[in-house]
Amino acid sequence: MSIQWRNRITVIVFLAAFFVLGPIANVTWNEPLSFTGTMVFSALFIMWSVSIRSRVIRVRERRYFTLLGGFMVLWMVERAVKFSFFLQNEWLERQLWYAYYIPILLMPLISLMIAMSIGKTDAEKLNPKLKWLYVPDILLIALFLTNDRHQLAFRFAPGFENWIDDYSHGILYYLAIAWIVGLMLATLIRIVRFSSINASGKRGIIPLAVIIISLIVVGVYNLTDFRHTRMLNVPELFCFCIAAFWEACLKTGLIPSNTGYDLLFKHSHLAAKITDNAGTVVYEAAAHQQEGAYYIEHKNPISGGEVVWLEDVTLIKQQKEELEQANLRLSRRAELQEKENALKEEHTRLAEQRRIYDRLNASLAPQTQHIRFLVSQAEENEQIRQSNMLWVCVIGAYIKRKTNLMLLAEKQETIPLSELHLAYQESLSYLAKAGVACEIGAVPEAAVPAGMLLYAYDELETLIERKMPAIRSVKIAISQKESGILFDMHVDETPLTFVIDKGVKA
Repeated sequence: MSIQWRNRITVIVFLAAFFVLGPIANVTWNEPLSFTGTMVFSALFIMWSVSIRSRVIRVRERRYFTLLGGFMVLWMVERAVKFSFFLQNEWLERQLWYAYYIPILLMPLISLMIAMSIGKTDAEKLNPKLKWLYVPDILLIALFLTNDRHQLAFRFAPGFENWIDDYSHGILYYLAIAWIVGLMLATLIRIVRFSSINASGKRGIIPLAVIIISLIVVGVYNLTDFRHTRMLNVPELFCFCIAAFWEACLKTGLIPSNTGYDLLFKHSHLAAKITDNAGTVVYEAAAHQQEGAYYIEHKNPISGGEVVWLEDVTLIKQQKEELEQANLRLSRRAELQEKENALKEEHTRLAEQRRIYDRLNASLAPQTQHIRFLVSQAEENEQIRQSNMLWVCVIGAYIKRKTNLMLLAEKQETIPLSELHLAYQESLSYLAKAGVACEIGAVPEAAVPAGMLLYAYDELETLIERKMPAIRSVKIAISQKESGILFDMHVDETPLTFVIDKGVKA
């Protein structure tokens, strides 16, 4: 059963009990069933108070409604005790009658407090000046309870003779009526103003109509003899009118209530449903699955069943697919970039090799030309063929070693003297085959700038090529001095001496 129908059934039961069981009990007032009638009304007002506590959201309003229901029950109990237990004690019976005005005076004031609480959160405090309204109420209640002394509310015959029927109203009674009417009017004004400010439209008229009809019914009831049928009495009608007024405020939404969640769930945009333990659908939202959309089903157990809802992840799926496509494009782009970088590196490497080869060709062009000249002479003159080929080997050794040294110079700034020593030895070995007396000493363990090393090798080669083919001896001595590396070389009688003194590393 839905919450909406449960609330409707509760209201129907309340009205049926109020207008059927109550009058039956009141018609039989002098019978044992009369006390039952009071219990029926008390139970109804208790049920209404409990229902209000479960529906009203704000704590302060719940407390005021609980007080309101409590005073309704107090009035019913006071009347039941008065007519059931103290009929033989006139003073106590009269005091209970005066005590009627405790709930009569406090219920309108509490209603005003509820009206002033509407639209305010629990954290917002009411106007402190409202507390002064309790002073007139307490004063009036005290005067009613002490009426036997001053008789300002009810005036009786001397000695309270036949006081039940023979009495008249005093000024205090009319002041109390005026005070009650004033509180009720203030409550109505607050409700009407709140409904107009919050654009409630015609909803604010419904509580106003309820209380106007209630006042008419109570007035007609008190001004006619209809009350002597005892179908209903003023206490029930008064309490019922207040309850009906606040129910109208709840039903029209002037007071936020904890109801209507089934309709909220039904009209929500969620594709969800609530089932009982047997799997039967109890509530189902009106939202439907969209064609072409992608959903994921979720389930969560709750008290008495479970809630099942569908989560629309179409957008997430689309974004995931777009992300995958973007990742694929990035992957391909990265792969192309990697290949492009590899091509650039290869192009750079080839360009560097070409640069080195061009430098080698430019540096060794004189020796290459000299070899061509020697070969062409050997082809033309058979007698000098063997001698020229020996000198070609000497120049070839230089080209080989010069190339090796230049490649080393491309990779490092300094070159050990041992590399130069090897180059000298190879060149001298070919000179020795040509009949040249060659001599070279040991070299110190040191490293010199690559450019200086190449200079030392080129100087000897230049001198040798200039002296060919009449060279008879070559002597090379390399030593380390304080001023640097000393090169002392002789080709025949021609000396070649220089010092490498910059950038030397021992």
